[in-house]
Formats: sequence, C-alpha cells, structure tokens
Amino acid sequence: MSLRRFLYLVANDCGDCSYSLRRIDTSRFFFGGSTEGTPTPLDSSGGAGAADPSAIEDGGHLPDPMINLFPPRMELDPGSIGFMLFKNKVDEGHDKVVAIDNMGQSLICDPDPPLYVLDAYPRAPNGRKRHSFEVLSSDEDHRSFKSKAWYWSPLDPPPHVYGPSHKSHFIHSYTVVAGSNIVVSNKASQQTYCFDTVNRTWSKAGNWVLPFNRLAEYLPEHKLWFGISPTEQGSRFCGANLVASLDSGEMRPPLVHRLWKEYAEPPPEWSLAQTYAVHLGSSKFCIIRFFGIGELHVCPEHHESYKREEELQAVLTGVEVENCGDEVRVVKHKSERYKLDVNSSYRVL
Repeated sequence: MSLRRFLYLVANDCGDCSYSLRRIDTSRFFFGGSTEGTPTPLDSSGGAGAADPSAIEDGGHLPDPMINLFPPRMELDPGSIGFMLFKNKVDEGHDKVVAIDNMGQSLICDPDPPLYVLDAYPRAPNGRKRHSFEVLSSDEDHRSFKSKAWYWSPLDPPPHVYGPSHKSHFIHSYTVVAGSNIVVSNKASQQTYCFDTVNRTWSKAGNWVLPFNRLAEYLPEHKLWFGISPTEQGSRFCGANLVASLDSGEMRPPLVHRLWKEYAEPPPEWSLAQTYAVHLGSSKFCIIRFFGIGELHVCPEHHESYKREEELQAVLTGVEVENCGDEVRVVKHKSERYKLDVNSSYRVL
C-alpha cells in the first residue's frame, strides 16, 4: 500500500460559524532516507525517542484553506457541517473529502462501496425522520438510466441505546473486524456490539470495551489493531489483538500488545486536549496532538489552581510500526508544531 499523500484539517471558527478545510502533505513527517535522519524506537514511558512538545521546531504557517464553507442558518440554529473521508484503495489515487450540512446537502460525494454513518451519540428511534444509523448505497435496479441511483436507508442503532436513559450512549471507540463487521464500544454500559454489514444485524461481542479512543485501524501485516489508548491510559499509541483467531474473526476480550509514547511531558502550562492517530498506509501513522497552553492561576477565595487557556498548539508526528523478530516496535520519524486559533475547534481526517 502506498503512503497516503495528505492529512485534512477541518477548522470551525466559533465566531462566524464558518468551516475551512486544509490539506497537509504527509511526506514531511517521515525521513526519505538515511541521509535525512534515522527513526528512533519508542517506549511506553515517553523516554526513549520522545520529545518535549514545547521544544519541537515550529512548522510556521499552515497551508491556506482549500475551501471555506458556511452552513445554512435557521432560527436559533447557527447550522453545522460534518466532514468525512473516503479513502482511496488504489495506488496513486486521491482520497475524497465529503461535506454534509445540517440541511442534508452534500459536496464531493462519489463513493463506490456502501457508506455507513453512525452518530457518536446514537439514540433509539422516536418516530422522527432523523435516524442515528444509516447506510448510503446504490440502487442496482436502476441500470436503465446508465448510472447508479444513491439513497439513504435507516438501520437499527446499537442495542446499548435501549439501556437505562441516565447512562450515556456515547460511542467511545470503533473499528472494523474481518472486513465487514463494524464494532463499537460504550463505556457507560461496558459493552461492545458488532454490526454485520452483510446481514445488517447487531450482535453482542462482550461485556468489555475496546482499548482505544475513537477509531482503531487493523494492520494485516502485523495482525494487530492500532489506535490511541483511552485518556486514563495516557492517550498513548496502542497495539492490541481483538480476535481469538484471524481465520474465524470471532471476538474476545482485547489483549493489549503494547503502548508507546512519542512525546515527553511538557511544561505544566501545556495540557493535552485531543489526540488523533491517522493511518497513512505502509504501516505508517501520523499522530496529531492538540495542546492548550495558558498560565496557571490561584483563586484567592478558594485557594484552588486553574489555567486560563490563551493558546492552542498542534504537534504532528510521523511514526512507523515495524516487525522486529517476533516483536512489534514503533519508531518515530519527524515532528512539527503549529500554532492554531484558540477560538476555533478542530478535527483531523
């Protein structure tokens, strides 16, 4: 698999409610050969190979936005735009970024396989038109028009949404197993469910949760799933096995293979806000960490310390998963740091 050429950074300006999309060249985060430098093996503590984020070289200005969008506004609703990435599965091809606004209008949509869209906060059906889980697929019966007709179909939400209403239904982690099963975990119920995209049915995988935050990606060359560990485990890069055997695809309680940390603890003024691990292909990932920076203050009345965030920094690091005998190791390539607008929220595709 060739290296994915670009990362996409979505910014939502909290002032004018606009959205911008930037494209970042991924080759800048990896050594091109021994003359440029040598990757450094990482450990789990943030010692070997790790760098203080505040000491990483400033990458300067981010690329200019490819596009700026404003969502349709309604009464008492500023509107919103969601972004998704269609990964290209052919070498030298281009990924497609799809934007869908609150009115259902979409931009740059040309998917080939069916697209499954599941809300991060799924809910039980309530008779309204909006559904928490849907699939976008083509109508194969419309061949006489010499083009595919695409349509949305509602699907049943994951079973945990029918649990106690006082518990959060938020999906903390998700992945794909055996190529066609969508697996999601909910911490509040401590349960994981599997959706079979062939039969379009849900089944319970177990009374445990995936050891990841957000998306985990399967790397067949290493027979492990990789992603970012939960906050309580330090938001470290994580490798885990999720199945009893690769032949059956039958799931079991996850077995964490190892954790790695590519950054050393920054000064106390720096606090980790968000972390993403984006798979680029060829066993390479880009780890993106957002740090809020601000001075520490002490409340004279309650004598409690607090931090007023005045700056936002993004640190992007290229890492690579390698087989080393019977072991799997992770090496760090290059890192860059960018100053961002503290009044915007960000998402990485």
